Amino acid sequence: MNSETDVEDLVKSHIETELASGRNIRLELDTDLVGIVDSTGVLELAVWIENTFGFAVEFEEITAEDFGSVRALASWIRKGVDKQRS
Repeated sequence: MNSETDVEDLVKSHIETELASGRNIRLELDTDLVGIVDSTGVLELAVWIENTFGFAVEFEEITAEDFGSVRALASWIRKGVDKQRS
């Protein structure tokens, strides 16, 4: 599950099915997530990241830049996984 597309696909699927439920949203990798994921959704996303990828998400590390799109979030997750391994 370390490939770029795997992480991006997981993030995209989770947001579409869990955080944007009730809305028919098809995300692209660079879709702006502001307005799609609200502040509660960001917290839910952080917990999901911890459970799915096995590293702690420090809430002060959450930025609009890192959580702003599927591509940015997947990149941030890969960095967290790499950091955990080292």
